[in-house]
Amino acid sequence: MQSNELAAPLAWAAAYFLAGLACLYLHGAIFAGGHVWLPAGITVAALWLTPLPRWFALLVLIIAAQVGLGALEQRELWRVLLLAFNETGVAAVAVALLHPRPRPLSGLAFVRALLLVAGGASVASALLGAGWQQVTQGLPFASSLRLWIFSELVGILLVTPALLLCVPGARAHPRGLARGEFLIGLACLAGMLATTYLSFNSDLDRRLLDVEFATSYLPLLLLAVLTLAWGARSGAWAALLLALLAMVYDARGGGPFVKLVQLHASNALLELQVYLGVAALLALFVGAFKTRRGQQLDEAERSRRELHLALAASRQVAYVFDVQTRCFTWQGDVAGVLGVPTAAAQTLDQVLALVSPLDQARLRQRWLDGEDPARVVQMPVRLQDGSAVLDRSRPLPRSRDAGPRVGGVWLIDPAD
Repeated sequence: MQSNELAAPLAWAAAYFLAGLACLYLHGAIFAGGHVWLPAGITVAALWLTPLPRWFALLVLIIAAQVGLGALEQRELWRVLLLAFNETGVAAVAVALLHPRPRPLSGLAFVRALLLVAGGASVASALLGAGWQQVTQGLPFASSLRLWIFSELVGILLVTPALLLCVPGARAHPRGLARGEFLIGLACLAGMLATTYLSFNSDLDRRLLDVEFATSYLPLLLLAVLTLAWGARSGAWAALLLALLAMVYDARGGGPFVKLVQLHASNALLELQVYLGVAALLALFVGAFKTRRGQQLDEAERSRRELHLALAASRQVAYVFDVQTRCFTWQGDVAGVLGVPTAAAQTLDQVLALVSPLDQARLRQRWLDGEDPARVVQMPVRLQDGSAVLDRSRPLPRSRDAGPRVGGVWLIDPAD
């Protein structure tokens, strides 16, 4: 195998090892199932982006990274290998079963595919891992299963989108952010950091507002607005940043979930996992709808440009005339056909002023007479500059949102 084919698997394995070190530092127990296991998201992202023929080297190196983490914890090699094969193998099967190929990288299709992979991989891995822990260590199956599922599920939902949405084909970041959108996103990012500190590492909320947990909702709100302003890619990274801050504060014994445990009212680890899972899903769904909206606008703009070129090539312009407002909406090269810019042909009086006085009354009657039959009418029209055009038009079907309208085209008369 060429060295350049090993570069990407080595990079993924190194990222897995570093993410595992971070989790070990925060929680102190590898494969314990009682934390957010961020490396699971790296495994899924690596498999998602790597062609199937190159999976063998990738899987071997990721398992080697897991063994290295186990060695740091001084765990028995055979136990680490079993758990490594469990996590990595289940993730590989889940991604391999994903359809269609190539795997989606943006929009609602990406969210649906990611949820299927994340849910399937985390549940299957948790069943095997929790069962193994019950047999070998006597740990309760139900509690281990629940914590293990959330540990891997949240890790995948946080890390995988942040990595995959950076791929150029993802189209998950809006092009040409408006100044207002940039400032709103920047303000939301600053606010998310401030409110995360307020709710996880400060007692100002209790002193100023007399609340203990309510301020933990504020980062989620600001995360959603940031994603709307900056797009899915920025939202995914903001969700990961929020998760890292919350995990650090929680590991240091701060935050609302630790307070709940002190009150003997809840499970701090599970509360944190659910909170971060909600943040990841919020960024995913808001970002997906933002991406879909951007794609629809791009497609509409492309269709408009293609229509403009087609009309210009055939030397015609299309219009819709609103009978109630007596205003025109034009498509095509208006200046090339009518000899005036579009802004000078907006109202009925402006358009009639371009037409020979002999044809003005006929056109006025045609556009304003609602009793005309709903069929295409062709009418030769002479413009003020002497050129001839053919007007082909008909009344448009009425809709609930629009009054009577007439649609048509003006075509340069080929016989002129």
